[in-house]
Amino acid sequence: MDEKNHCFTTKKCPECLTNLPLNAEKCPDCGKKIGEVDKTGFAKRPVNWLSYIISVLAWVALCLYIWWAFF
Repeated sequence: MDEKNHCFTTKKCPECLTNLPLNAEKCPDCGKKIGEVDKTGFAKRPVNWLSYIISVLAWVALCLYIWWAFF
């Protein structure tokens, strides 16, 4: 069965388990951003790209510091 063909009328917030309408983009109870409904009826968590970028920049800064301090 294709994921698009599921017959859900609501979706659940993955954080606080509140039932939400299918077109909701943000949970009114916990305030988290949510995505489309998955095959189990839960809303997908959107990817937080800012945290990945900050993590990569922190690793680059650490490597540059080690290179500057020890080589």
